[in-house]
Amino acid sequence: MKAAQFVIALALACAAADCIAAAQAVLAVRPSGAAVPENLLRLSIVFAKRPERPVIPQLRLLRDDGSEVYEPFDTQELWSPDGHVLTVLFQPGRVKTGLVAHDTLGRALVAGEHVRLMLNEREIASWRVTNGNTESPDPDRWKIVPPHAGTRKPLSVELDNPVDAMDRDFIAVADPGGERVPGSATLSRGETRWSFVPSKPWRDGAYTLMINGELEDSSGNRVGQQFEHGEASTGERPRDSSIPFRIW
Repeated sequence: MKAAQFVIALALACAAADCIAAAQAVLAVRPSGAAVPENLLRLSIVFAKRPERPVIPQLRLLRDDGSEVYEPFDTQELWSPDGHVLTVLFQPGRVKTGLVAHDTLGRALVAGEHVRLMLNEREIASWRVTNGNTESPDPDRWKIVPPHAGTRKPLSVELDNPVDAMDRDFIAVADPGGERVPGSATLSRGETRWSFVPSKPWRDGAYTLMINGELEDSSGNRVGQQFEHGEASTGERPRDSSIPFRIW
């Protein structure tokens, strides 16, 4: 009997250790800004390595008064190919108005509240909740800050609103010959600044910033299409857009 109790206690201790290790292995949580809209559709958690146990059952969303948000997340775990980034979806039916879950349960996030994201009872992120974001990303409002030719200094693009952290490679640069410029892209300042460092020094000439039509913000709004008012899919791919700029 004592042996069986020992085995159970050991298993529970190991499970707890795995949960603690998962929380300690979190490198980043996105959105990384201080505020999120109440119609936030998804978030992502970056791990040093993929936890052995499912993560979503270990997540809790708490309000400042200590109360817990009821079942805010979809149970499906969406992992990046390298196993380091988990995309967590909020219950889509609670985000979009006019659906049964939204009308009966309401949104998981409510404007004016402050929430804390907990992983195995450890806080890994917190946000102030603002009014819903129904504006699509608008490249016409983006500000491009070009570097000088002959350098590998980053091209900087100030966005009009935060975009989804997983979509950083949905923006690219085409060189004067129309070829994609190789290099690495990052998002910073709460996913409102896109920066790109080329593999080789910039050349003088006319370039183009290319925006994939699938680019979304964290509320699911695409360029030219709002998540809240989006029409049924026609099978057509969203339209790409572009912004010309010059490097001297």
